Amino acid sequence: MKKNTLQKLLAVSLVGAMAMGSLTACGGSDDASTSSDSAKTETKKEDTAQKADTSSTDSKADASTDTKADAPAVAGIEGFTAFDEQVKLRIPVYQRATPNGAPDAANNYWTEWVQKEFGDKYNIDVEYVPFARGQENENYALLAASGELPVCCFEYDYPDVTMYQNEGYFQTYDIDWFKQIAPTYWANMEAETLDQYTEINGENVLLIGTRPYGKTNYQFVTFYRKDWMEAAGYSEYPSDPADLLEMYAKITELGLCGDHVLGGTKVEGNGVDQNYAYRTYPQDELTWATTGDYSIPALPTEAQKKLLQWNNKLYNLGYIDDEYNTRTADFAISDFVSGKCFTYSCYATNNVDVLNQFYESNSDGKLGIITNNGPETYSDGTCNAFRPNGIFGEYIGFSSQATEDEMKAFAMYLEWMSQEDVLFTLQWGFEGINFNYDENGNPVSVADQSGLAEQQSHNNNVDMWCLVTATRSLGDVDKDIKAITPTGYPDSEQFFKDIKKNYEGQLACYDAGLASPDCMFTVSIAASDEYKETLWTTYATLRDKVVMGSEADFEKNYEEAKQQYLDAGYQAIIDEKKAAYEAGYFN
Repeated sequence: MKKNTLQKLLAVSLVGAMAMGSLTACGGSDDASTSSDSAKTETKKEDTAQKADTSSTDSKADASTDTKADAPAVAGIEGFTAFDEQVKLRIPVYQRATPNGAPDAANNYWTEWVQKEFGDKYNIDVEYVPFARGQENENYALLAASGELPVCCFEYDYPDVTMYQNEGYFQTYDIDWFKQIAPTYWANMEAETLDQYTEINGENVLLIGTRPYGKTNYQFVTFYRKDWMEAAGYSEYPSDPADLLEMYAKITELGLCGDHVLGGTKVEGNGVDQNYAYRTYPQDELTWATTGDYSIPALPTEAQKKLLQWNNKLYNLGYIDDEYNTRTADFAISDFVSGKCFTYSCYATNNVDVLNQFYESNSDGKLGIITNNGPETYSDGTCNAFRPNGIFGEYIGFSSQATEDEMKAFAMYLEWMSQEDVLFTLQWGFEGINFNYDENGNPVSVADQSGLAEQQSHNNNVDMWCLVTATRSLGDVDKDIKAITPTGYPDSEQFFKDIKKNYEGQLACYDAGLASPDCMFTVSIAASDEYKETLWTTYATLRDKVVMGSEADFEKNYEEAKQQYLDAGYQAIIDEKKAAYEAGYFN
């Protein structure tokens, strides 16, 4: 079924029982939960909106009409004029865990630059609202309850976005109104077909940033001790699990590492223990739709069982710390820097603080980056499948508490940031300070910007410009890989080769059907919203029991954990997703 037709049917289904006949013709479900959940959504929206300042009530009574009437006569920046009265524009920004000396994401040179270059020009007071990455749900909930939602709510994870819609955090907008104010932003969406995914529950609420190279996730890398690998007698990184176990044993025997070659930290929260490499391909579509969402661990599935069994083996061999479940993420850094752990994972960028610390502490250390070598199936039946980033960058919605002027100011902000010169400056900074041009005329970021007044925040200001695009791109993959390759390190040349090889291998896996995007439902899944956070905590507890148990008790421990997890709400999620899948409510 075409998306537009499906969404029309969804919109009708939310009105009442007369939709049931239309939906049945397209494989619809007789389950009444959709209309019931929608009614709850509308009630929550009204409750949330009533908590906003009373002066804004009239201005957002009908977003489609009001916002369209307020669009400038001339499209885009040429039609921008300053507001008669100053508008407060509050925008969320991720406040990541960063080393000492890194700028505050919500208050730094670049937030002041935005105010000067954009805010002052149009009589807009731009304020950034810091959210710790991974705590967005709690932050939005608190702000919604106090009537202080920022002008927009955004998130990378689609299930969270549908929850925000269900909780009433979003308000609808008129596409023609938005296109008149932000034609560049909308054109970027159209070019990537993102304009097909703006609706949830039949309501037009989403804007979506782009994501270059969405068939891969090559920017996320795992560094490993290449010197240890070579000392153990290997010239290439062994990808087969059986060979990995042999290598870990030799590294341990040689005394190159600490007590536990893989270190280990607690496992908790969103996106943990992804099981793509343990699935059977081609996948059963119903299993994929009902349990394939990476944001909630699929403990009862066969793929997750295999993943946990692998970790159980590593634990019992002593390769994972005996008390990993008490250790925070900081231990991953300290273990790698101090020469106790074989690997460390993070997003690649020109300057990586962990690498600065590593080479300072390990002057003779030699690192590489683990690569995907293209489609491979291993001796234990697993493969090197992975979750690609997909075409979606940041999912964005106007908050239900935003006034008409605030919505317009935010649309102007997105259009301004989409301009080539503005985006380039935010991403790269200033020539001679934040970057320099190489012999080919390509920008190369200064690796160490510490101490600069113009120092960029995390990953070249990514948490400011992520509303437009998820990654920097110069339009050429080699240039883009070079732009994120850690530079100025002894192994930088090898890093570039490894990242390029990883990119090519992931593309080959994608073409072979070993890259698995998650199912996107066009209706919110209420059970996911209700049980997600409980299941995160439950999973961590049950996982530890299974992984830290003996290999002999694995089957017994796993089966007990599986049933507890299903009873804790995961079965309800499976059932609701199955009904939505069978009704055709997915993209």
